[in-house]
Amino acid sequence: MTTEGPPTRTLIDLFAGCGGGSMGFVAAGFKPVAAIEMDRNAAEAYEANLGLKPIVKNIRRVTDEELLLKSGLRAGSCTLLFGCPPCQSFTLLRKASKATSRDRRRNTLYIEYLRLVRAVRPRHIAFENVPGMLSPRWRPHFDALIDGLSELGYRSEWDEIDAADFGVPQRRRRLLVVASRVGRPQLPQPTHAEKTGSGRKRHRTVRDAIGDCERLDVGERDLSDPYHAARNHTEIALRRLRAIPEGGGRADLPEELQLTCHKKHNGHYDIYGRMWWDRPAPTLTSGCTNVTRGRFAHPEQDRAITLREAMLLQSFPSGAQLRGTTDEMALQIGNAIPALLAQRVGEAVMAIEEAATTRPRVADAATRPARPHDAGTPSRSRAVISLASSRT
Repeated sequence: MTTEGPPTRTLIDLFAGCGGGSMGFVAAGFKPVAAIEMDRNAAEAYEANLGLKPIVKNIRRVTDEELLLKSGLRAGSCTLLFGCPPCQSFTLLRKASKATSRDRRRNTLYIEYLRLVRAVRPRHIAFENVPGMLSPRWRPHFDALIDGLSELGYRSEWDEIDAADFGVPQRRRRLLVVASRVGRPQLPQPTHAEKTGSGRKRHRTVRDAIGDCERLDVGERDLSDPYHAARNHTEIALRRLRAIPEGGGRADLPEELQLTCHKKHNGHYDIYGRMWWDRPAPTLTSGCTNVTRGRFAHPEQDRAITLREAMLLQSFPSGAQLRGTTDEMALQIGNAIPALLAQRVGEAVMAIEEAATTRPRVADAATRPARPHDAGTPSRSRAVISLASSRT
C-alpha cells in the first residue's frame, strides 16, 4: 500500500533575477516550476541556485502557452505566481526626474504581469515593488494592477513594509501585495523591531550579518570564497574613506578632499558613506559594492563592502551563486528581493493555501469567468487587460 505525500506547492517566478526570491520561497516549502529572466548572467545564476533553467526572454515576448508548457502545469493549478517588475522608474529617488520613453515602457510591465496571471490563473499571487508606486505620479499604475486582479477574481491585501521588520539585516522599504482567488489574503506579520520591548526580536544589524567575515584590505580576496574580494580604490578614494567615521559620509570630509561637484551641492550625503555596525544596512541597490553610489563602505575597514557581504545583507543562503562581472553580480544582488523576506511571504501564502484546502470546496475564479464590468462604467483595468493582448 502506498501513501501520498503532501501536495506539491508550485511557484512561477516572473522577473526572476538570480533567484533571491525563489530561494526564499523554496525555504517556505514551494517548488519552482518556471521562471522568466531576460538577463543571461542572472538567468545562469538562477539555474545554478535553483536547478531550473529560466525562459531567457523579455517578458513581453513570452507567450501564455510557452510559460504553461515550461511549468508543466495546466491553467488554474499553480499555487503561487510571484513577480517584482523592474522598479527604478518608480523609485522616489527619481521623483523629480522627467519620465523617459524607457521609463514608460518599464512602468507598463505590470500589464504583462496581469496578462500572465490571466493565463496561468494561479491560486495566489505576490507582487513586490518600491513604495514610489503609491506616489501620485505613479498611483494610477498601482490602481490598475489592483483593479485588474479584482476583475480576475482575486482579493488583495497590500501595505508598505520594511524588510528589517522580517529579520533581514537591511532597511528596505517595499510595497507588498498578496492576493488570492481561493482564500482570504494575508500579509506576513513582522517578526523584528527596532526596540526589543515591542514583543518582537531586535532588528538584525550589519554586525550580525557580516561581523565574522574575514578582514580584507583594498584589493585583497579571501581565497576560500570567490565572492569575498575587496575592490581596488584609488589613493584619493582611500584618503576620503580614512577621513570618514562609522556612519559618516561625504559631509565629514575636509574641504581638500571634497569633490568639486559636491562643494555647492546640497544632497547625496550617502556618497562615500560608511554603514553603522549596530544598525541594519541601508537599502542595497545595483551599485552596492561601489562607495560612489551610496552608503556602501564597510563600517570600519577602508573599502566598499564585498559581494559576499552584500549577499549576507540580502539574506541570501550561504551557497547562493552569481554570474558575470563584479558590477553585473552587484546588480543581481541589488535587484533581488531579500531571500528571508520572500520566505516570510511564502509562509503567509502557505497558510492561506492550507486554510483553503482544509475547508469545504467552493467555486473559485478558476472555474468561473472573471467578473464583467458594469455596463457604461469606464475602467482603467479594462484598458490595461486589453493592452496586454497587444505585446510588442
